[in-house]
Amino acid sequence: MRTSLCNDELVLKVGTNKIELLEFHVDKENDDGTVTQGVYGINISKVTEVIRMAEITEVPHMPPFIMGIMHLRGKTIPVVNLAKWLGIREPKKDMQNNKIIVAEFNNTPLGFVVHQTTKIRRIEWEKISIPPEVMNEKYGGNITGTTMIEDKQILLILDLEKVLAELVPDKATALENIEAVKMQNGNKRKILVADDSLVARKQVAHVLKKANYEVDLVVDGKQAWERLNELYEANRGKSGSFRDEVYLVLSDVEMPEMDGYTLTKKIKNDARFNELPVILHSSLSGEANTEKGKQVGCDHYVVKFDPELLFKVISQF
Repeated sequence: MRTSLCNDELVLKVGTNKIELLEFHVDKENDDGTVTQGVYGINISKVTEVIRMAEITEVPHMPPFIMGIMHLRGKTIPVVNLAKWLGIREPKKDMQNNKIIVAEFNNTPLGFVVHQTTKIRRIEWEKISIPPEVMNEKYGGNITGTTMIEDKQILLILDLEKVLAELVPDKATALENIEAVKMQNGNKRKILVADDSLVARKQVAHVLKKANYEVDLVVDGKQAWERLNELYEANRGKSGSFRDEVYLVLSDVEMPEMDGYTLTKKIKNDARFNELPVILHSSLSGEANTEKGKQVGCDHYVVKFDPELLFKVISQF
């Protein structure tokens, strides 16, 4: 059974600082035999469909959280047991009742086995909080955001990009093939990077520093906006352009507190910063997302994570 996620009523106006999440559950068996239901969310823009449990072919020498591969609409798709990836002990029950969320990250499809999908939620980013450090440690840094829902439950937003990073050899380590790195042409120009994913921040910071850029890292759009204002005030009255202080902004799209679209819109609508280039750097691929970036005035939209392409775009500015 295939669940379509195409519904005009679900389309958000870009720049409203809201996100639509597909809510799903992963059950955990506790030491005393009781079962706890974990509530999670994934951006609906990354989800292509939800299907019933499919036939999965095991593949040798894969990480333990990979169940195997499935064939769907002409594509071979790795299937992730999300409970195993999270380190959760599942209750013993028939897996045929599970669902597979098929999602796409960086133009790569992945299937995620979950116990149940429930609803689509529209939530303001400002109501999504960065997880506290103790939660980050408990979940191995796999959580990027939390929000309160009904009955005082907490919905967790997972950093599912980490799954792809663990499956695909890290392009960030292939630096010797990138001309921009060889030339080290950053000239210590500062790039403000906003991304809630720890994996993405490390990847981006690694390659930019290798290319001799100075990197200022923040975890969401709100922090990026506050940092720009702090830097502007600190440099008020100095000669030269604000770009001497901040060369450009490189921002993810999905972030707690303030998303990348809203950040871009605020920058481009502010006379102090509107000449500052903004590159949106997201795992959300496709023309629709690129068009959303154009609507809020971003100077370029780059799909994660191709260092060579990223440098090519940065060099245009």
